[in-house]
Amino acid sequence: PRRRGCPQRRASARAMAAPPFVDDPTAMHKDGPLSCKLHPTVLFGIADHFMRRQEEQGRVIGTLLGSVNDGVVEVRNSFPVPHSEAEQATIDSDFNTTMCSLHRKVHPKEVVVGWYSTGSQITHNDQFYHQFFEEQAGGADGFAPIFLLVDTSLSAKGVKTKAFVRSELSLGAKHVASAFVTVHTRLANSEAERIAIDHLVRSSMPAGDGPKQPHELVPLRPDVDTVHWRMCKLLDALDKTRAYIEEVEAGKVKADPAIGRALSDTLSSIPKPDAADFNSMLDSNMQDMLMVSYLSSLTRAQLALSEKLGTLQV
Repeated sequence: PRRRGCPQRRASARAMAAPPFVDDPTAMHKDGPLSCKLHPTVLFGIADHFMRRQEEQGRVIGTLLGSVNDGVVEVRNSFPVPHSEAEQATIDSDFNTTMCSLHRKVHPKEVVVGWYSTGSQITHNDQFYHQFFEEQAGGADGFAPIFLLVDTSLSAKGVKTKAFVRSELSLGAKHVASAFVTVHTRLANSEAERIAIDHLVRSSMPAGDGPKQPHELVPLRPDVDTVHWRMCKLLDALDKTRAYIEEVEAGKVKADPAIGRALSDTLSSIPKPDAADFNSMLDSNMQDMLMVSYLSSLTRAQLALSEKLGTLQV
């Protein structure tokens, strides 16, 4: 479909150009009342959107979706929104409405919590786009949508992200200007996301027998190998902990109370089952894992055989 902007949006952009606007985030020296939890899949989606942009586009924008609980905005999903800044700031509001409607059918509990833009600095057009997404936000009363600025230039040897909310600056009863106030942002990932990120990191590292070819993915470990790998990491951590404790007892290293409390809390949280019961439980889980792995391999072989037979019959 042809990209377009609504006439009323263009009128809003012209009307909003008059009031003063503070585009320096350091103009307000304290963080906003909200905090933002950002899932890594959102960053991957934004990076993919930026890489697929048209040549004449300097940046890309899109909608952020998630939930708001007790002043914490959790951003779980996003989708791109067509826009134009050739003559004036415009946005395809029909496309955004359609995508939000389709997304609610799949994730009914997620609402519009803000928007994102790529770039290193805030621009004056961001005021217009932010007002548009303020109208689209479906959070609780008094909720301020998030503006997520993602620097894709890799100038700092990484992807820098900043989150803002808009704040009205007033002098008595007179409105003076608007400013973007920084919001504390942290990365939040689930177990599945953590495993996926770990797999991507391992895929980007060269193999042990020589340099790895570009875009060469490392296959996921089988379940049995994963258990063995985690056990090795656990044993290595225990060896380091024991070495640290022995050095403290010998007076070679100064004791750290924080580490001592952390070790005490960790040991107190470990259950103390009977050794025979623990071995029986571990063996049972291992057998179940091997059985599932065997059945999945058998299913794959049966599907491949059925496909071959179907080809011979044709």
